[in-house]
Amino acid sequence: MRRFAILTALLALITALPGCVQIAMGRAEIDKLFIVRLFSFDETKEGKVRITITTKNLSTGEGGGEAVQKGESVVSEGETVFDAARNLSTYADRKFNAGHTEFILFGESLARKGVLPYLDFISRHPEFRYNAKLYVVKGDTANSLVEKASTSKYFVGDRLARIEEHIARTSIVSAVTLNEALLIFDERYLDTFIPCIEPVPTMASGEKPGTCDMILSGYAIFREDKLFYFASREESRGINWMLNRIGSGTIVLKDQTGQEISMVIVRGISKIKPRIEGGELHCTVEVSFVTNIAEIMGGRSIFDRASLDYLTEQQEKSIKREVENAIRIAQEKNSDHFCIISKFGIKYPLLRDYFQENWQELFPDIKFEVSVDSRIDGTYMINEPVTASKEAVGE
Repeated sequence: MRRFAILTALLALITALPGCVQIAMGRAEIDKLFIVRLFSFDETKEGKVRITITTKNLSTGEGGGEAVQKGESVVSEGETVFDAARNLSTYADRKFNAGHTEFILFGESLARKGVLPYLDFISRHPEFRYNAKLYVVKGDTANSLVEKASTSKYFVGDRLARIEEHIARTSIVSAVTLNEALLIFDERYLDTFIPCIEPVPTMASGEKPGTCDMILSGYAIFREDKLFYFASREESRGINWMLNRIGSGTIVLKDQTGQEISMVIVRGISKIKPRIEGGELHCTVEVSFVTNIAEIMGGRSIFDRASLDYLTEQQEKSIKREVENAIRIAQEKNSDHFCIISKFGIKYPLLRDYFQENWQELFPDIKFEVSVDSRIDGTYMINEPVTASKEAVGE
């Protein structure tokens, strides 16, 4: 009898615990959830926070036709990030779930004002994944891009995913995750880089007016948490060389006769070696890469030793210009988005405090030396140009 009384009391206590009520309130059936794929942040003209959450919705075409992919978005505004997020429940007929968010977009005007309040909200939210990718929308709001980039055939999130799959083919940018951005933002001596996407008129036929495509236009460089400037596509690839983030890419050259030759980077690697000489900071940037010949825009064969040596020299000069240009701009703007301070701190740990206290004065005066080494490995089924004659080849 005593055991029964104790068991009854325990069951009554467990039932009365407030935690059980909260757990029950937090549950939702799958059809009651708004599974967020894109989370977009903007600033309104009045200075308020605008949040756009977007999911993928499959709807059947007219007459039971082919399913149409389209984005479904809910927009909310508020005085703060949390206020706007809480107001989502006012507009949405389902509870939003951020556990599957793949992309986080920032409009340009908001990025210029500062992104840390938004990153702080995201990082503290229990559902966001730290491998979500960050992008800045150049020349537009994130909300506008989401609306204009969803086509009748492709959901905007899927389009971003396809673009991301091919990032390494050009090496203009590389993906930056939420976790990576937070780590760099924590280092107040470094500037941060986030890829930017830009809306352009669509090339697809049959789309409604106003539909746009998206292109990767380079990196957005942040000083502290504010957008500092946009790096060009060429400068952005130079940044990738410095950061050892090169996958592939194209180098367009001219041979001795003026023919345009397309070289494809097969693989590339770079190393930064810091040193102190005579009280001055020096950095040697060693770049090495391998290419294939992808195209010959002309009728003259280039498959002789003299021509190949000339092309090798030209491609090394081209990449050296890219890297040196990226270094020059960074030093002119006093923007260490290459993490050079970390290189010196690792090699000279006893001088780490000195570097941190004086980096703004030290970085612009670092002496950089860039050395480039390359080789041409082969071709893509090219034995000679299609229009090459025996006279042109020299036989």
